[in-house]
Amino acid sequence: MKRLRFRAALRPGYTLIELLLALAVLAMLGGIVVPSALRLHADSRLSEVTEVVRYQLGSTRSRAIEGGLVYQFRFEPKGRNFIAIPFEREFEGSDLTSSGSGATTGLGVFTRYAGELPAGFRFNDCSPGTASTQSTQQLSEDALGELPNAQDLAGLAWSQAILFVPDGSAADYAFEVADGRDQAIRLEVRGLTGATTQTRIITATESSP
Repeated sequence: MKRLRFRAALRPGYTLIELLLALAVLAMLGGIVVPSALRLHADSRLSEVTEVVRYQLGSTRSRAIEGGLVYQFRFEPKGRNFIAIPFEREFEGSDLTSSGSGATTGLGVFTRYAGELPAGFRFNDCSPGTASTQSTQQLSEDALGELPNAQDLAGLAWSQAILFVPDGSAADYAFEVADGRDQAIRLEVRGLTGATTQTRIITATESSP
């Protein structure tokens, strides 16, 4: 029994070299796994943010069809704001109790919507002939109606109007939702059907402002 205990006591432990080697392997695995996980998370977030914009494009088309009124969707190039408002003047009251960005105002089908991308995201304008800042437009507070932040929105430079008409068709247009990595998803509005398609994640066509 004493001999067995003596042998057990002499059992060698891990050497310093073995411990350092194990740490090096763990560090290497971490260097591979962590960046991949972060990239997947960022890609997922970009997809989520883009889906919100795509949904609002579809909602703008629905408003035009249901209301029998031409609607416009606009976004802020190199900025975060977007709106969906009637292109034609309508005669209908507004709900003055709405507040905050992302609020919808108006009664019935003649509504207005203002939204904002999260911090770190932006819009890029990709349609032909829109590269120059001269292609942007400002809107009056009257056109923005009773949106709670109409005064602030009126001071922004907006993209050309993406028009949706009551027959379901729209104006052809393409733009991107991009993140801080200069990765983007491009949204394309098809004129004939008014449907919106999107690409897989690509490199943004414009660098960060």
